[in-house]
Amino acid sequence: MTRAAVGTLCTVLLLACALRVAQRGHPPAHNPLELWNTAMVQISAENSGASIRCNVTVLEGAHTWVEVSWSGLRAGAYDDYIAVFPAGADPLESAPIKYQWAARSPSHLLLGAGATTFRLLNMRQDLRIALVRNGLQFPVIAAWSQVVKVAHPNQPMQGHLSLTGKQGEVMVQWVTRDKGKPAVRWAIQQQDQHVQVAAGDSLTYRQADMCGSPANSSGWMEPGWLHGAVMSELQPSTRYVYWYGEEELGWSEEQHFTSPPAVGPGSSVRLLAVADLGQAEADGSMEASDMLASLATTARLAAEVDAGAQLLIHNGDISYARGFSSQWDAFWDQLGPTVRRVPYMTTVGNHERDWPHSGDRFPEQYDSGGECGVAYYRRTRMPTAAEDAPWFSFDFGPIHFLQYSTEHAFEPGSEQHAFIERDLAAVDRGLTPWVVLGGHRPIYIDSTFYGLQPDGDQHVAQQLRDSLEPLLYRYQVDATWSGHHHSYQRTCPVLRGRCMGSEADGTAKAPLHLVIGHAGAGLTPNVHFLRPRIFKKVSLHHGYMVVEANATHLAHTVLSSFDGSLLDQVTLTKPAGWRAREASGHSMKPVAVESAPREAVAADGGNQPVGGGRGEVLLGTNPAASVE
Repeated sequence: MTRAAVGTLCTVLLLACALRVAQRGHPPAHNPLELWNTAMVQISAENSGASIRCNVTVLEGAHTWVEVSWSGLRAGAYDDYIAVFPAGADPLESAPIKYQWAARSPSHLLLGAGATTFRLLNMRQDLRIALVRNGLQFPVIAAWSQVVKVAHPNQPMQGHLSLTGKQGEVMVQWVTRDKGKPAVRWAIQQQDQHVQVAAGDSLTYRQADMCGSPANSSGWMEPGWLHGAVMSELQPSTRYVYWYGEEELGWSEEQHFTSPPAVGPGSSVRLLAVADLGQAEADGSMEASDMLASLATTARLAAEVDAGAQLLIHNGDISYARGFSSQWDAFWDQLGPTVRRVPYMTTVGNHERDWPHSGDRFPEQYDSGGECGVAYYRRTRMPTAAEDAPWFSFDFGPIHFLQYSTEHAFEPGSEQHAFIERDLAAVDRGLTPWVVLGGHRPIYIDSTFYGLQPDGDQHVAQQLRDSLEPLLYRYQVDATWSGHHHSYQRTCPVLRGRCMGSEADGTAKAPLHLVIGHAGAGLTPNVHFLRPRIFKKVSLHHGYMVVEANATHLAHTVLSSFDGSLLDQVTLTKPAGWRAREASGHSMKPVAVESAPREAVAADGGNQPVGGGRGEVLLGTNPAASVE
């Protein structure tokens, strides 16, 4: 084994050990930045004899690849690393933006010198780079580089689209350092002599708005001004060009998108759905992060948009910033090639919202890293009635989407439960024959996480079923899409724990439940060896879901993030001209839970049940066949 290979192996093992022992009593570190210990930082840059330099001093554009070299150490060590900081940050108070282990450079261990490359983003402020020794828990800064100045701190960054809930409207959101006078310009492609303009507005948040650490301490970085502007009176399914920014601070490059299709059974749509995506660094920084698969997933999502996808749904656990503001910048940069071209609709997850006694339904969960939803709400701007009431609905072609929060009260008598019931009761199934409920935590889940309350998988799933399953059955919701468990799972059409099959016309008798939490975060292996019989597929592979829908078909195709291979496929069907039954006459009757029949999970994570399994409707099969 080469010296470089030994170095890489040792650094990975070192960080793995650190991840296990860090912050005892707190949640495990999803992001290695959580291990930076500001209380133990030492600075010896003036007398260490080491030096570090960058081959550029000005960061032009949205990002720049920079070569960083260092020398002057008598010998390198496995726990030496190169860390990027905002130029004005105090390392005794702030964690780095990202870092790379110095031993990745083959010469470091023997000579105490080496070189590496970073992809530096325009984060609206100047940067500097440190040579750091002694690991993440007891860091010693041995040398600082010169400052890398950001040439255009007000370049419009992090552009992304979303729906407002009103037909013919799309919002664009972006970030700059200064507030300015934001606006959006747009025109039908090939007709840009008819450019329209709309003024926008601006939001931000302050360190004092955060609920706890690291969001209000070592993870804090100024988020800039978060702008939003609405393009209105858009023609359905029409190609547009657009620009966001302003005259004084500058405009973005020309962007392109296709406006949403007309709502109704006459539209056919193709969309994407994920959960638990996260982000990782293209330059290999923080390589022990368990979000590395997100790079493959986001590349596939961008390719799907190239192929005609029209919308991206993301049901919770968005960036996994967990209180480190710079990670939101990295996330939007990574997802940008997709969400600048199609609307991006989200639901809040535990890693965006949960913080003790801040208003969520889990009073002792620290999962947001102190952000308590503020960063998520300001950066995504979903069409909710209020900022911390993150439930809403919208129509897209033949589908009505109802997005709700599993992190807020959803029990009968709650504000959210009342909204869900009102919304479902008001759906015109002649206009949108399909109804999909999206939330973060699953209503049905194959998980061995039973005992812990209040946030154990099975405990929350039971509460969701008790609260929402009567509504799902009464109003004939077709499917639920969730995440939280980092796996892919699909049930039969299920009610009260029992497969219900289909009506004579091929319509499923109960909702299909899909867990799509396998987009990027480290996979969750705690599934039953003997798979509960209601689960027709359980897979521990990273992937994403492509959904195609028209008036009679709702087809789900689940693909691998790495090679695009097929992981699962299932289609729900309705006859042409289908109408919902009268909800008033269909209260949910008690049904015995099917607990005895189980199937062993196959070696590939559940592709085929041992001992035989029930059939399923796949794309291209008889539209009238049942789904079981």
